[in-house]
Amino acid sequence: MKKITLIIILSSIGLTCGVSALFGFAGSTIIGSFWGWFWISLLLQFILFGIVNSYLLQRDTQAFQQQEIDMLDKLSKFTIKLTCSYCQQSNLVPIQLNQRNSFKCEGCNQVNGVSMQFMATSLTTPIDAVKLPTQDSSSAEFRVVQ
Repeated sequence: MKKITLIIILSSIGLTCGVSALFGFAGSTIIGSFWGWFWISLLLQFILFGIVNSYLLQRDTQAFQQQEIDMLDKLSKFTIKLTCSYCQQSNLVPIQLNQRNSFKCEGCNQVNGVSMQFMATSLTTPIDAVKLPTQDSSSAEFRVVQ
């Protein structure tokens, strides 16, 4: 365990026991025994720690989830240049991937729909030579010169 972590843990335990001892002395001067007040205040500190700690964890979790939602919302918005299907004028159009998109043309004020299409393509590697058939049943080879 790191030295700083050990110091923090020991100081936290010392502070908790110190507060419990103060309550023990205060309680014993009013009524009861030192150890009764000591254990009651120690138990109350642990309960209070549990309540505060769970509240802080829940608040941080909600803040993190909201931050993720905001980030995903920003990542789903794009701006692309599309031509109007009526007058062929170029328009800058904001696109969101998670909803249906349309835009009003700046030139003719007609509403255009946006159709998105995604497809998979195969990756190819460049070739060095190509053989093409000729009319006399032979083939001619063309080489790529770099």
